[in-house]
Amino acid sequence: MRQKYLFKNQFCQRTATAVFVGVVVIAVLLLAKFVLVPWSEAMYLQATPTVTLPITHPTSPSSQPQPKTSTVGAAVVTESQKQMQYALSLYDQGLKLYYNRQFDPALVLFNEALSEDPDCYQAINGKGATYAFLGRYDEGIALIKQAIKLKPDFVYAHFNLGLANELAGLWTPALEAYHAALNLDPKNVWSYYGIASIYGRQGKVEQTITYLKQAIALEADVKDFAKKEKDFNNVKNDPRFQALLK
Repeated sequence: MRQKYLFKNQFCQRTATAVFVGVVVIAVLLLAKFVLVPWSEAMYLQATPTVTLPITHPTSPSSQPQPKTSTVGAAVVTESQKQMQYALSLYDQGLKLYYNRQFDPALVLFNEALSEDPDCYQAINGKGATYAFLGRYDEGIALIKQAIKLKPDFVYAHFNLGLANELAGLWTPALEAYHAALNLDPKNVWSYYGIASIYGRQGKVEQTITYLKQAIALEADVKDFAKKEKDFNNVKNDPRFQALLK
């Protein structure tokens, strides 16, 4: 009986203690919610400086996420473009000398262009044609083919490939190259003229007239060149050829 009473008494004491602790916890939580939190927020707002944010229209560019840009990459591209442009300017200068048959100084400028841009197919083509006129046919033809590989639709390179082969006395590949140029540009006057000059060397009057006539139809001044062209010596006495140049 005594043990039962002690157990009941201890239970009641523990229950009362638990209830008291629970009341204290609730009181603390209420105090934190309604007193301490508002006080801490007020103190934070007082301690935080006021910042005025810029107002932007929701659709304005400045309000939209902007893509990240790399100034380093942009600088590299710009520098590369400058080198390419400078290489082309050197090529243009060399081409003027080439047209004036100043082959050695032209070659210097073509090489300078390639030192700026090794893939400048225009300069490679110009260098190849220059080599051909200097009698370095194999080197010239190889360079012109390299230019065509870099730029397959570069008409001037196909024309120069025909010219280089013609200078080397290689008629068949010369004709093939001229025709390739015409496939890309049916109005390429000097490819027609090149084909006519090869047939002229071979004494083939009809073929010479056929292609020379097409060149003249595109550019009447071709007649003046044809009258002085040594390649037509084998056909120049033919009345049909003479009639064409009147």
